[in-house]
Amino acid sequence: MASLFDIIVVGGGPGGYVTALRARQLGLSVALIERERVGGVCLNRGCIPTKALLADVEGLQWARRSFKAGVIASIPEVNFGGMQRRKTEVVSKMVSNLEAFLAARGVTVVSASATIPEPGVALTSIGETIRGRNTVVATGSRSWAPPIPGADLPGVLTTRQLLEIQTVPARLAVIGGGMIGQEFAAIFAAVGSRVTVLEALDRILNEVDAEMARKYSSLLPALGITAEVGVQVRAIETRSDGLRIVYEKRGREKVVDADVILMATGRRPNLEGLDPEKLGMRTVHGAVHVDGFLETSVPGIYAVGDVIGRRMLAHVAYYHGEIVAENIAGRRKPAADDVVPACAFTTPQIAWVGMTEEQVAASGRGYRTSTFSLTQSGKALAMGEPRGWIKLIECTETGRLIAAHLMGPHVSELISELALAVRLGLSAKDVADTIHPHPTLSEAVREAALGLLDGPIHATARTKKFP
Repeated sequence: MASLFDIIVVGGGPGGYVTALRARQLGLSVALIERERVGGVCLNRGCIPTKALLADVEGLQWARRSFKAGVIASIPEVNFGGMQRRKTEVVSKMVSNLEAFLAARGVTVVSASATIPEPGVALTSIGETIRGRNTVVATGSRSWAPPIPGADLPGVLTTRQLLEIQTVPARLAVIGGGMIGQEFAAIFAAVGSRVTVLEALDRILNEVDAEMARKYSSLLPALGITAEVGVQVRAIETRSDGLRIVYEKRGREKVVDADVILMATGRRPNLEGLDPEKLGMRTVHGAVHVDGFLETSVPGIYAVGDVIGRRMLAHVAYYHGEIVAENIAGRRKPAADDVVPACAFTTPQIAWVGMTEEQVAASGRGYRTSTFSLTQSGKALAMGEPRGWIKLIECTETGRLIAAHLMGPHVSELISELALAVRLGLSAKDVADTIHPHPTLSEAVREAALGLLDGPIHATARTKKFP
């Protein structure tokens, strides 16, 4: 092992391993310390395993639609164990490929946990002292749960534990109605669970544009999901036939029974292995504070991804990793992470970029919206998935697109065009003047853009102007 590395990276998730790979491209020596397998929560216990399950869910949903339409004679039974095996194979293959790629790139990977006693030094749990000219903290985030009595009972699971179960629970209760909770609700409802979601706020998917969240909520009963909002969970109890959640809503005590309970109440920056006060490292609300170049208050120590508490998304961590590697290599480049697309892999999917409509309204600026329904999209109708909308928000003062909110099949694949438009300050005319291929879902984006001009060609769009 080298006596002195250019960079020590603590944490092998999306932010950490991308930092290492980009640094090697730039000719820097890197030690990457990870206590589990590289890839972090996203690859091992989050983004990828859930997408493998959701791909199978899409197949089941296709079969159900086809049966109803008389295309196939019967609906296949769900083999949940087979779904879990395929998910595990997908994850294992991707992690193995990443490990091989890191080795081929010349990244020194140390399988251990680590502490940072002082700048430029990492002490590992296997007794090694690793030294570097720069240190990158990429320790990610961890699950967080409020102190609910009974939360430690058997059958009350984290997302990591729920991903490993081998049988479908007849009754699943999800505490937390955010993106993570709704994604797992969609998966398990599709494979046969009766799902109840409990959310403390006054609506589910609080991160999402309120109009889109309302539209999605209206679809939940047909999906086999019941959502209770504005509740306070008081306790979790054991019963002879499973578990019971006791909660309060509008001053009344209510209960919901379940076989399995998922705690999906959010994540917090993971500062394990760090002693910010001893290092002289500034933190804000439990997250590592960084400047515009992602350097902490301690010279030579940088931080990326979830641990800095901005947008806890893998693609943000990827971006941070590249920026930090370039800054350490001397290519001074600020992190421009103010325009970030986000996706909720629900059924149907939701994707957005920029402010919600209510945030735009609160800012006091004048704006217009155009909303196009996918019931008017030939491709969506041909797919049998016309439930969805494309909503664009334009600033009336500048004529530029400032936000987009999408719901429907594969909208996670459509949002990047609009993220680019928002980032570059493009107008609805710029989007509409771009030829979109036919027949595709992307045509609906163009039709929504036309709604901010003279109106769509093939259908109608609902437009609003404020003030």
